[in-house]
Amino acid sequence: MNSSFLQKNVNIVVVFAVIAASFSPIFTKLTGAPPIAIGFYRLSIAMPIFAVISFSKYRSALKAVTAAQLLGAALAGVLLAGHFFSWFTSLRHTSVASASVLSMTHPIMVLFISVFLLKKRTNAKAIAGVLLAFVGSIIISGNDYALSQEALIGDLMAVLSALFLGLYYLAGNKYRKDINASIYVFLVFFFCWLSFLVCMLATKTPFLGYTKSDYFWIFVMAIVCQIGAHAVFNWCLAYTSALYISTLENLETFISTAFAALIFAEIPTAVQILGASIIVVGVIYYSKNEEKRDV
Repeated sequence: MNSSFLQKNVNIVVVFAVIAASFSPIFTKLTGAPPIAIGFYRLSIAMPIFAVISFSKYRSALKAVTAAQLLGAALAGVLLAGHFFSWFTSLRHTSVASASVLSMTHPIMVLFISVFLLKKRTNAKAIAGVLLAFVGSIIISGNDYALSQEALIGDLMAVLSALFLGLYYLAGNKYRKDINASIYVFLVFFFCWLSFLVCMLATKTPFLGYTKSDYFWIFVMAIVCQIGAHAVFNWCLAYTSALYISTLENLETFISTAFAALIFAEIPTAVQILGASIIVVGVIYYSKNEEKRDV
């Protein structure tokens, strides 16, 4: 399967990447390591693979990276680290269903950032979709708060992860197009790893002492989710829009929730299902009616 074939079928490639990403909350729940350590080791495993590719096959292109491109990759890496940390943290406090459905609001974050910060135009129907998704988020968060204040903390962290992910996709859509895919992924992963390293040192989080099970599930997460999902997403940004990727990731919610029900017996409540349904309808309605624009 050559690169040309993948480029022509990029939308299908995104679907497979979304399926791979759907296992992230499952693997996170299966490890007892702190969120910062999960992020650090996840990147420590995945990054060297792209380092070898970049230095062996694209050395000249790597040397040609400009300061602006390097800064863009650094920004994307920091944003990705923020997304990972808040996402892993949310799963320590709330259910996979709530965390997944709230984190899927990142297309809405893309809209807010595009309209209010980048001053791009939208339409009334797209805004209606945003408001609908917001109502669904309130329903889920209100229900979780009634059950546990800790669950509300998890919900808020999931929303924060959505914000970081929306910013991350916008950064990638802006800076990825002019850089070789493998080099861009390596640089983003490097700066993401560096962010976690700084946080590990700053918070004095232990580098060692975790169980064999923790290391195993983090390793599986790195291969399946970091390489099979996020690396592929970065490659796809050169051939499709950030809005398409962020919208299609809605599939993650259903896959993750199904596995969580089977593995952890986390059966969604009626209120969670109602709120999730409203969010899904809102995001789909927003995506359908959003003006075609370069985000």
